[in-house]
Amino acid sequence: MNHVLLASGILLVAAPGAAAPTVADVPAIARDAVARRLEEPPGNFRIAAIKPSSRTPGYVVCGTIDRRSTSGGTGTPERFFVIVPGDFAILDRDGKDLLENYWSLNHC
Repeated sequence: MNHVLLASGILLVAAPGAAAPTVADVPAIARDAVARRLEEPPGNFRIAAIKPSSRTPGYVVCGTIDRRSTSGGTGTPERFFVIVPGDFAILDRDGKDLLENYWSLNHC
């Protein structure tokens, strides 16, 4: 039994996992999460709020993307919501009610 505990302890020391992102890392992580959803650079990416999440470990990011400058842009800003870590991004196109719910719950 002691060998199992020793082996698992060595495994935990050898592979501690990724470091938690700092608030300085959050804007770039949020931009990357939105870019993956758009499959192209997000254009004019503006963050309205970065705050610690009250529901999950990490941060929430609220903001807008103005896609008029990109090919096929709609001409109107689109809102987004990102959870960091996790790179979970929700856009207006996923449903304005859904996005409004996330913005409201997180006081964006």
